[in-house]
Amino acid sequence: MPDAEHPTDRRRFLASVAGTTAAIAAAGLSARELFAQRTYPEYAQPQGGWDLSWVDRVTRSKHRQAFDVTEVGDGLAFTNALVYLRGYADVFRTTDAEMGVVMVVRHRAMALVLNDALWARARYGEKNKLKDPMTGEITTRNPFVNLKPDDKFAAILVDGGLDTLIKRGVTVLCCNLALMRVAGETAKEEGIPVETARSQFIDGLLPGVIRQPSGIFAIAHAQEMGCHFIKST
Repeated sequence: MPDAEHPTDRRRFLASVAGTTAAIAAAGLSARELFAQRTYPEYAQPQGGWDLSWVDRVTRSKHRQAFDVTEVGDGLAFTNALVYLRGYADVFRTTDAEMGVVMVVRHRAMALVLNDALWARARYGEKNKLKDPMTGEITTRNPFVNLKPDDKFAAILVDGGLDTLIKRGVTVLCCNLALMRVAGETAKEEGIPVETARSQFIDGLLPGVIRQPSGIFAIAHAQEMGCHFIKST
């Protein structure tokens, strides 16, 4: 413990605690959750290792932008990415091939990258108070993909759905720490083995979403590759 008579040591100690707490929160874990575990959580890597194929596309792009997505936020992050693409196209007449857009989904935003079956199973519509764009009722599916022009209650623009953005070349990365956390929550709620739930949540990621060891790693590496940073939610 720091000596009260040495304020410099005390400031260093407090700064260390603050930095640790911030890092834990960024990874999608509360301080209480991590300290309860006592050790950093260890999860098996994907077969073949972590996928960094997205780096080459980003570094070849003329314009590079990373969006940090930590909350579902009515899909605001997708609208932000669409606005970014549209702005450059309007001003500089850019093509999608020139745009290196990276979206890092982490912390409490994991539902955004999960399929309809997991939305129904984990009741994400109810938990986030989101309506189905077709019926206007609480959604039992992911309302941010497969959008149609006649959707009446869509929270985002039709061409700003996650699947549409991926088709346009937007890189969507997700935090494995947060994914394993929400899988563990579902395992506890349903009384099933946690390893079973983890496998099901990995399989339930939307096509094109790339797992990374953590959201912090993904954001940091995207910036190392030349991306500017925007806190999107």
